[in-house]
Amino acid sequence: MVSVIIPSYNSESTIAGCLKALLGQNCAEPFEIILVDSSADRTPEIVRAEYPNIKYTHLPVKTDPGTARNLGLSQSSGEIICFIDSDCQAMPGWIENYRQAHRAMTYHAIGGSVVNGNDPALEVAWAGYFAEFREFIPEQARREVSHIPTCNISYKRSVLENLGGFNPSFYPQEDLELNFRLQKNGGKILFLPGAQVRHRHRETAASFYQHQRRVGEITSRMLKILPLEGQSIACSRLKTILAAPLLPAVKWLRTVLLFNKLNPRLLREHPKALWYLACGMWPWMQGFIKGVFTSHANFPEKCP
Repeated sequence: MVSVIIPSYNSESTIAGCLKALLGQNCAEPFEIILVDSSADRTPEIVRAEYPNIKYTHLPVKTDPGTARNLGLSQSSGEIICFIDSDCQAMPGWIENYRQAHRAMTYHAIGGSVVNGNDPALEVAWAGYFAEFREFIPEQARREVSHIPTCNISYKRSVLENLGGFNPSFYPQEDLELNFRLQKNGGKILFLPGAQVRHRHRETAASFYQHQRRVGEITSRMLKILPLEGQSIACSRLKTILAAPLLPAVKWLRTVLLFNKLNPRLLREHPKALWYLACGMWPWMQGFIKGVFTSHANFPEKCP
């Protein structure tokens, strides 16, 4: 059996599309859909009226995604656990792709690719897509990777149980921390580009810039914990000060070069998105610096 777990908060504009796409999936084994929701908007009303056959839990207070996923896991029955977010829509064959891959291979986790689910004319949404999912676009090769975000990933149930699930203290990068623990314990993660989801991105410049600042801050905090690329910068205030003026340009250029190699058509069709992306790198840098120079109880530093 396959279990699909969805964390949700204030998802009234996207939850119907998410659930409809999942219920329309064809799979050679039975599958269940588990929604753990802490919304204060119309999400509960929509789910109870239109999707009464899924497993639905509504929590009375806002709950972080890691906690919601752990609760969903405790309610699930599947040997294969698939995670998707409430602002995503699974493409046809999504569940079956994961089922076949897990049954045929010994990978501990298998994740898929992400395509932009917004109106194609919304340039700031393309900037969000370029910024967040360059490593997980469908044109990337099938390969072993160190991380895939939880908007589109699956695990063997035994792996999640052995790891103790997600650690909510590391929100919003509890998935990165879980995948690091998985590999530290000998686990392997496969990127399977054919397992695709459509992801909705932020639709205003202000919300995009605010999000990039938050991403930058969490990135530097996580680098002070996990031995990943860039740790030497995040663990040194002097190196951060020296590198800060270059970081936005390097991050922007890396993104553009990768898309130019794998899907240059998107760059030609969305030049304005590249401008939004460039502007978004500056709040990202500001957040990165803040994360380096401030401490946080949930992120105990482990710099070498």
